[in-house]
Amino acid sequence: MQGLSLKLGVIAPTGEDRNQPLIGIAAPSVFQLGTGAWQVLLGAGYTTKSGDWTFSSQINVSLPLETSSQGFKPAESYFLSLGAGRAINDSLSFRLAVQGSYTTKDSYQGFILANTGATTISVRPSLIWQIRDNFSMSGSVNIPVYRDINETGIAAGPTFSVGFSKSF
Repeated sequence: MQGLSLKLGVIAPTGEDRNQPLIGIAAPSVFQLGTGAWQVLLGAGYTTKSGDWTFSSQINVSLPLETSSQGFKPAESYFLSLGAGRAINDSLSFRLAVQGSYTTKDSYQGFILANTGATTISVRPSLIWQIRDNFSMSGSVNIPVYRDINETGIAAGPTFSVGFSKSF
């Protein structure tokens, strides 16, 4: 769909922060099953069409609202995506996006965890199959082209995704 979209979400304090056995402090949020703290997700996107091409942009922010009961405060995260796509035929389309993300450092009991946070830039080609008017399937590969992961981030290579989407 063309136009502006706004997003609002909440991350509930599921799970709990865990002590990392080797150094006795909370593990960075990237390694947590849950952070024990409420977080809010805010986002906006814009999509427009020009001829056979569709252009889109998206920005998302994840902000911690509190510190967990154990003193762990998850990082702030920022995400930007710029993309362009074009239909190959009536039911198949191709999309290429450039994505960037920046994550600040986590803190534990008021101290900043030095080796947390990350900055990444990646390219993401995707194929989208429109199965029905309101149901689609997509496949993509996220290819990192720049990473500064501050030692504790996960330095994965290309990651592959398959997704299903239903519109209401």
